[in-house]
Amino acid sequence: MNCKHILVPLDLIRGSADALVCVQNLAAASPVRVTLLHVIELNIVAPTELYDQLRAESAAALRKLARLFFGSEQAVQISVCNGRPAERIIAQAQTAMPDLIVMSGPKSRRGLRFWKRGTTQQVVNSAPCPTLVLPHRKQAGTGAPFRAENAGAAAEICLFSAGEQAAAA
Repeated sequence: MNCKHILVPLDLIRGSADALVCVQNLAAASPVRVTLLHVIELNIVAPTELYDQLRAESAAALRKLARLFFGSEQAVQISVCNGRPAERIIAQAQTAMPDLIVMSGPKSRRGLRFWKRGTTQQVVNSAPCPTLVLPHRKQAGTGAPFRAENAGAAAEICLFSAGEQAAAA
């Protein structure tokens, strides 16, 4: 797959670094534009200042990750917004028209049970482009990181094309 633009939704926890490692490996083959997206979801009514502070902190964290994983070689865009993660990821995909979305899957067995209701499944079902869903490791820092060369052997990694997403639902 020849990607020119990859959208990477991150929840800024340790396990989400696997998505960055994957995109870093994919980008090593050819130049690609990367958009890092973080959605702030608060289930409370909060003052505007709190959202502003969370947006600033999240943007700083995304910039740090961009420097760490892509250096100055890559064209990395940072996007931070408020709302429901699945809705905002899909909206960003519809607006920016990436060739691929790379994201971590459910974080627990319980998450796998509730797959149909989760953010990942909603994105897989509704995204206008293929979605690469990486398995979430039980403990960050254990096991080998995702590498593009072992993608064929990793049965847990699912790539859904836009057409297959609707059929899988």
